[in-house]
Amino acid sequence: MQKKGAIGLSMNVLVVIIISLVVLGMGVTMLYSFIGGADDIKTKLDAKTAQELERLLVNQGKMVALPLHVADVERGELHIFGIGIMNVGDVGEEFYITVELSKAYDEEGGEISMAGISEWFEFNNEAIHIQEGGHIKELIAVSVPQDATKGQYVFSARVSANDEPYGNKQNFIVNVI
Repeated sequence: MQKKGAIGLSMNVLVVIIISLVVLGMGVTMLYSFIGGADDIKTKLDAKTAQELERLLVNQGKMVALPLHVADVERGELHIFGIGIMNVGDVGEEFYITVELSKAYDEEGGEISMAGISEWFEFNNEAIHIQEGGHIKELIAVSVPQDATKGQYVFSARVSANDEPYGNKQNFIVNVI
C-alpha cells in the first residue's frame, strides 16, 4: 500500500513540475510579445512624425516644420522630436540647426535655473546639405536626467542658412513628470 502512495506522490510532483514549466514558458512568451509590441508602437510613432513632417514640408510648402511639439517625459527618459527643413532656393545648400532653452517653469510656476539644461539635447549641429527643392528630416533627442526638476521646459529650434535665420523659429515643449 505504501508503494502505491509513493508512486502516486511522485506522479503528482512530476505533473506539478510539467505544469509549472508550461506556465513559465507561456509567461516568457507573453513578456516577449509585450516588448515586441512596444517596439512596434515606437516605430509607428516615428512613422507618424515622419508622415506629418512630409505633409508640412511638401504639401504645405513650409521651410521649417516641427510637428508633435509637446511631450510628457519622465525623469531619466528620452524623447525624440523630428524637425524638417525644405530648401526653397536662393539660400545655398548648407543649413545649420541650433537648439536652446527659452523658458523653464516648475510645477508651481516658478522659474527654474537654466544651468546645465543645454546638455539635455542632442542634434546634428554640423552643416546639413540639402539640394534646392529638396527636404530632409533631422532628429532632436531630449534626454531628461534623473535629478531634473519637474515642470515645463520650452526649447527653441532655429535653422539658419548663410548665417541668416531660415524659416520660423520652432518651439517645442517638454513636460517633465
